[in-house]
Amino acid sequence: MKIIQSFWSGKINHITENNFGWVSSKYNLLSWILSVNQLRKYYEDVELYTDALGAEILIDRLKLPYTKVHVVLNELDGYHRDLWAISKIKTYSLQNEPFLHVDGDAFIWSAFPDDLMRAQLITQNLEVTTDYYKKMWVNIESHLDYIPDVLETYKNTRDGFACNMGIVGGVDIDFYKDYTAEAFKFVDENTSAWDKIDNNNFNIFFEQLLFYELAKKQNKQVDYLFDEIPDDNKYVGFGDFDKVPKEKTFLHLLGNYKKDVFTTRTMESYVLKYYPEYYERLLNIVKVPAFIGECNYNFTEAANDELIARFSSSAQTEDKIDELYFFSRDLTAIGLPQRIMDMIARGDNFTLYKLPCNEINTSGGFNEVLIKDFTGYEQSIPIDEIDEVLLSELMQPVSYSALMANLMTYLDDDVKGSALNGFIKMVNERLAYFVSRKAVGVIG
Repeated sequence: MKIIQSFWSGKINHITENNFGWVSSKYNLLSWILSVNQLRKYYEDVELYTDALGAEILIDRLKLPYTKVHVVLNELDGYHRDLWAISKIKTYSLQNEPFLHVDGDAFIWSAFPDDLMRAQLITQNLEVTTDYYKKMWVNIESHLDYIPDVLETYKNTRDGFACNMGIVGGVDIDFYKDYTAEAFKFVDENTSAWDKIDNNNFNIFFEQLLFYELAKKQNKQVDYLFDEIPDDNKYVGFGDFDKVPKEKTFLHLLGNYKKDVFTTRTMESYVLKYYPEYYERLLNIVKVPAFIGECNYNFTEAANDELIARFSSSAQTEDKIDELYFFSRDLTAIGLPQRIMDMIARGDNFTLYKLPCNEINTSGGFNEVLIKDFTGYEQSIPIDEIDEVLLSELMQPVSYSALMANLMTYLDDDVKGSALNGFIKMVNERLAYFVSRKAVGVIG
């Protein structure tokens, strides 16, 4: 099955003119770097459908490793720039063989299941259309000149399901010909509404809802990557970089994940750690500083490995903080939570400590840890009384076994059995959390 992606710039002149839902254009491009490179780890061929600007940025300048590029989406330039899903619809319509389209904000750490890749129709998951959909539809419906007959059920009940299309495809090409024709008709016959409605919201209806309703009308079976059926605005865990690749092998930074500081900064660190040469090319496009201050760094995986090895070999103290400290720390934190849980499971006796330059603030009735990342951004992490105790025990390097022994002294003598196991589990999870947030370091 052919793996494809699509990018339409929407008539902009420079990539920084549109953030495409991200906190900034830098993170949009970081997402594309990570998405295609992760796909190429598991699939020999990945094709891109794009326009002239997309080809210039993604191919000519970033040099992303697509195996084939189709510059065919400039013909969409008559559409409103916020109708971003129209480029996906166009790309589906061009397919004449089984395919899987993967969004540029979706990332994999394993190949998709074989049985899924043989399915007639594929999407990421089914989702419940709650009041979130309904409120959007109310603001759109009255301005529409045409609503497909297949949406009459939703129009009358405004209750049901839709398909999340972070991934979409399958073997049934005839269905995609019907679906894309109906989607284009839905959009094209409502041109008078484009300046009256929120077109970002309209995308959901002519792509995701229409797909579900048409498949249902034609009695088509849709296979899903995930069996869970979340509410349309309650996607939990789809940005958990600290859980890849063991607990999770697929992430999708949909919706608010694109503006979540911790998630986007972690994605940035992930790209820097594993794809530094692409990050360097990115900086030449978006023209933003890479780090706090000036430093000597050559954007290679070998340089990263050296920085991580040096950082992990001994406890970091105030006198060790140099121009590459924050960068080294952030690189080291990628994958470290999973490593800690593995060491705990094996019974390894590693050392933990609170990293310097993380200020604990307990004034004003709000307790927090303030953590600066390598870009200079300072993030607040709320902590409770148990967290305060845990971090106080880590002010000096301490072995895991000694830490747990110290923490046991805070418990009543009758805390045993399942209650004790629950406490240990909670401590382990908090350690992994603080490591992922770059508040705690590990030696060993």
